[in-house]
Order: sequence, then structure tokens, then C-alpha cells
Amino acid sequence: MIPRLLERLEKARAEFTWAQLCYRLIPCATVLRWRARARAGEPLVEKAGPKKKEPLPGQLLQHQIQQLAHRRRRTAGTSALYQQWSEFISRRDFQELVAQERQNRMEDMKRIQWLKPGVAWSLDTTEYGMEKIKITPLRDLASKYQVPSPLVQAAEDGTRIAVYLDLMFKKEGPPMFLKRDLGSPLNCRAVDEVLERHRVLPLNSPPGYPRYNGSMERGMRDLKDALDEQRLQALMKDVPLALEVELATHKLNHRRLRSLGGSTPCQVYHDPHRRLRLHGAVRDRIFREIFEQFWQFAQCMPERNRHSLNAGWRLIVEDWLRRQRWITVRENNQQKVSTHSKGFFSQN
Repeated sequence: MIPRLLERLEKARAEFTWAQLCYRLIPCATVLRWRARARAGEPLVEKAGPKKKEPLPGQLLQHQIQQLAHRRRRTAGTSALYQQWSEFISRRDFQELVAQERQNRMEDMKRIQWLKPGVAWSLDTTEYGMEKIKITPLRDLASKYQVPSPLVQAAEDGTRIAVYLDLMFKKEGPPMFLKRDLGSPLNCRAVDEVLERHRVLPLNSPPGYPRYNGSMERGMRDLKDALDEQRLQALMKDVPLALEVELATHKLNHRRLRSLGGSTPCQVYHDPHRRLRLHGAVRDRIFREIFEQFWQFAQCMPERNRHSLNAGWRLIVEDWLRRQRWITVRENNQQKVSTHSKGFFSQN
């Protein structure tokens, strides 16, 4: 916007002075400063406050934040830790990192079980092989069903992912929610337009917290294991990787899983008595209902930023899903009462 404004002002300079052009609109000094920065190739708008040094390499700060005593609403020891890093990060960014870690701890204390196939899908990208080919699978969270024909491409491209999503939504019927990572190819404008066109609500993972999409993480690991097994058995010699991935996906969809009561993901996903299918009018009503609740929640937040709004959106959606009885939430902080070790629970 600022470059376009400068361009229009430059055209009008033939008839008016800078003071006349900026009169009662914007300080003349600000326009001249923008103009000088544009000619020097510098950013037109810089972040307010004292300039910070570049962050130190590694994950030292994140590790130290994780070691703090996090409670439900407050974290002890943040003032002393910030003093060590005040030359490298602003206080606001530091507080956002602490708040996100506190939220991650709360999410780690529970496990969500999806009850209705067709309600939510998960989308993510992994790489495979020496060539690091990108594979983008889709997974139904309730049935563990991998949508056939995952996208295989040499490089992760948001436009191709959007076309793939549009094709799968038309073929299988769109879910109500789509879990996705924060990577830019999955959060690009083309993908958002596909979600909006099919009335699908996004659920973005918190930064640095892959367990939020734990079901997809497990699914991608199983897919890689199946591909490795096929190659060890020389079943797919001189066959395109896309065909290898499709065969591996077919095998995974027809395993009997104890978590599904001995049924296969394919049986659960295609069961007409279990799978939920939502159409236009119902989707519009759900959109309005969830967005109204989120708007009311956001108005009551003492401080709003990108991370807190995303966390609030996830809480509103989780509460709405629980009231519809489409999910159950189990706390993972029960005391052990037997000799059986407690398994690892991921956020599904």
C-alpha cells in the first residue's frame, strides 16, 4: 500500500509541493522518510522499539522456556529469563513464546478422540527417498482412513496442493474441518480459497507443536514404513513413486486396527451409518454459529495477538465439537493405579 501511495504522490509533484500534498493527510516528514528508504532499498516501515540483535543459533531460548514452571495462567521465572535475552528479542515476542508454551502444556494433558468419520481431515507434507520427493497425504481423523492417491511432487507447491484438495473434496465430499501445519504452502491463499469455496473450516497447528496433528504424524510414519517394506521386497521395481504411494495407502486402509474395534479404516470410513455428510445449508449454519462464538470470545480477551487468537479459535472449535458429541476429550493426568505402563498419547 505504501509503495502505491508514494507512486501517486510522485506523479502529483509536478503541480503541488510536498506540504500541499500531505496537508491534513499524513505528516510530510513521514512521506519523505518513506521516499528515502524506498530509494535506498530499505524496508519502508520498521518495527517500533529498540533494534534487537539477531537470535542466537539453535533452540536454546525455546529449551529454557520449556524448563520454566508453567501453571494454568502464569509462568514463574519469566522476568529473570527475559533479562538474559533482552538484547535479542522484544518483551512482547518473549511473552508470546511463553504463552504458547503454556498452551502447549495444557494441550499435552488431554487426548481428543474423533467419533464421526467425515468431520475432520488432516493435511501435511513429508519427504521420502534420497531425492526428498514431497508426499502430501489426506487422512480422516476418526477412521484413520488415508484418502487414496496422495499428492506426489518434486517440490512443495501451494497451488498444486490447492488443486489436489479441490479434486479430493469433489470426489470424496469435503469434511467440516481441516487440520494443517503452519507451513506456508499449506496456508497459502490458493488453499484458503478452496477451503472457503467448499465451506471447510481450518484448524492450524500451534507453532513448534507437531503433536497437535499427531494422528497425521503417525500416518506419515506408517506410510514411509510401508514404502520401505515394498522396496525391500522388490515389489515395485521401476515403478513411479506415485504408484508406490497409492499401493502403500491401499494396504494401510485395509489393516485391522484395535483402536477401531478390529475393523479396517476403509470399513469405518465408508460405513453410511457412521460417516457424517454435511451440505450447504448446514455448513452455513455451522459457520455462523462458530464465528459468532469466536467473535464474542475475542472481544473478552485482555490482549489479542496472532498466537492468542489462533489458540482461542482452537478452544472455541473444540468446545463446539464436544457439545455436538463429535469428539470426546480425555485428560491424561490420571494417577496410575496398576502395573501397566501408560502409553504415549498424542493430540489426534
